[in-house]
This record gives sequence, C-alpha cells and structure tokens, in this order.
Amino acid sequence: MEVTNPTILIVDDTEDNLDLLEFALKRKPVRMLRAGSGKECLRLAAQYHPDVILLDIQMPEMDGFETLKHLRASRKSADIPVIFLTAQRKDALSIEQGLLLGAEEYLTKPIDIDELLVRTRSLVRLKKMEVELERTKADFMAMLIHDMRSPLGGVSSILELLEEPLLRGEAVQEVHRELLTSAEEATKRLLNLINDMLDLSKYEAGKMNLNREYIHIGKIADRIIKQMHPQFKQKGIHIQLGLEDNLPLISADANKISQVFSNILSNALKFTSPNGAVHIDIKKIPENAVAGECVQTAISNSGIGIHPQELATIFERYKQGIASEIVMAKGTGLGLAICKLIVDAHSGRITAESEPGKLTVFRFTLPVNPPTEG
Repeated sequence: MEVTNPTILIVDDTEDNLDLLEFALKRKPVRMLRAGSGKECLRLAAQYHPDVILLDIQMPEMDGFETLKHLRASRKSADIPVIFLTAQRKDALSIEQGLLLGAEEYLTKPIDIDELLVRTRSLVRLKKMEVELERTKADFMAMLIHDMRSPLGGVSSILELLEEPLLRGEAVQEVHRELLTSAEEATKRLLNLINDMLDLSKYEAGKMNLNREYIHIGKIADRIIKQMHPQFKQKGIHIQLGLEDNLPLISADANKISQVFSNILSNALKFTSPNGAVHIDIKKIPENAVAGECVQTAISNSGIGIHPQELATIFERYKQGIASEIVMAKGTGLGLAICKLIVDAHSGRITAESEPGKLTVFRFTLPVNPPTEG
C-alpha cells in the first residue's frame, strides 16, 4: 500500500525547534503543519486531520499528556496516530503513561529526520490498512444483518397472525399459548439485536447523519421518562428528574439523544432492585478552552453496580458484565456502545463510575455549540 506525501502536524512551544524541523523537511516528500501550543494543536488537528501528530511533552499551560487526552476524546482527532517527542522524559514511567493514553511511538530530541519519516510512513500505512479492514467488515456485517432481518420480520408477522385467536378470546390450549408467547419474545429479542447491530455498523462506519436543531435536553429526558414510567412503576422504582434553572439549548439531534437516554435508563431499570431509585440531574458546567459551554447529564441508580474491572470496557460492544448474570437479564451488549458513538458524534464525552451495591452513575456532557463539522 503506497504512502505518498503524508501530512505531519508538529507541536512544540519553541519556535526555533519548529523552524529547524521545517527547514529539515523542506525538501522531503511530506507536508508540515506547525503548532506552538496544545490548544493550537487541537484546532489544527480538527481542521486538517493530519496523518501523524509529532507532539512535544513539555509545554506550558497544556502539556503533551493533556493534549493527547483531548485529542483522543474528540471524534475528529481520536484516530490520528501520535508520536511523542521528548528531550527529558525518557524514563519508563513517562513512556508508559503516554502509551496508555494512546500514543503510538516515542522519539527523542534531536530528531533523526529519516527515522521520523520511516515511522510516519509506517503509521500511515497501518492506519490505511485498519480503515480498509473496518470498511470491509462493516460492509459484510451490513449485508449479513439486512439478510437476517427480512426473514425474521416474516416470522414475526406469522406469529402475530397465530395470536389472533388469543386476542379474540377463542379457546387455545395452554401449551400453545406458552409456545406462541415464547416464540414471539425470542423473535423480538432477535429483531432488537439486529436493529442495534445495524445502528452500530452504520455509526462505526461514520454514517451517522445528525439532524441538528436547538433542543432543551430536559424536555427530551422528561419525554423518555414518561414513556418508560409504567415499567419503572411496575418494578416499584422511583425515578426523579432534576433540572438546573436556565439551562441553555444545545445543538443536537433530538432522536439520537433520546436513544442515549433510553439505553441508559433501560440499563438502570434492568439492574436496579425493586423499590430502588433512579435520579437524572441536568446542569450547565463551566466553559473550558476546548469544549466551551456544555450541558452535563448525570443518570444515577441504586442498583447492584458495575465491577471495577469492567468499567474500563463498559462502552465496548458485546460487553456483558457480571451484573447481567446476577439479574439474569441478557441484553444485546450494544446499548452503551451505541450511546458512546452518539455522544462522540456530538463532540461530547460519556463516562461511568460505580460503587458496587450502592450507586452507579453515567454522565454524558454535550457542548452547547459544537465545532463546525469538517
């Protein structure tokens, strides 16, 4: 796979270092972008999406580690390979910290330009192969799932026809009634799984179309609570919504944000014991240099909680935790993965924390005015 003229964003707070690198790369088959701070790096990464970022660790205000955290948290820059550049932090602990945050490589000053270009081409080639593999996998999954959905839809329709005598009150043997109910529930579960897989496949392929409008997220939450209230009432779970005064409207896709609420509240319903409680608190949080003004939603429940070792992977697809086995409530394992993709697409952030047996809290933060789509 040929790699031609990659774009490298070089981030260093020392202008002389940037000048030297620009001079050294002048006649090389590479395009160089330069940033003098972590904040400028985030802006250029979102605007140009370079092939590789060469990131200095020691910078004022926002160092390389903090910059990398923001890069990985943004949908526009999460997949850009990062090479850490350092003159002083050569110890194993700093290297480990950078790699755990998502850096791919380390280089030390002074930079060997030939080594930089070799590593850059290698990372770009690897990234292209990964993208192609994901595209092929997504296309195959979409084809497979579409082929599965049609016959299942037919089976579901047949089951509904077979249930008509029950609805008319006609005499039907109890064993037949139980079999029909069981078959219908299994079919619904399969159709839910297929729809979730279709959503996930589409979203992961970058095909999430956001119909943005300015919405009041509190009204979205209230609508979903009313829809799900009978289920919470049946289980004896108290659900409460708390809204901060004067919440700003946010630019978002109302249907997608509704899906986030539905998925998280469905989990809360599943894992909260009877007579438990679920609280939704929505507030504005202070502006910061990266995200600007944001609205944060915290959904907490008094359920059985999430094991500490599972928190790191809770938003990965097909993850079924110990809690699912305890309550014997198997789901698709895709709901939270879909939530993360939706929040990421809105330039937001979602997290989870839990104290097993006491409290679990999901928080998702959405910018009021997200960056303009590139």
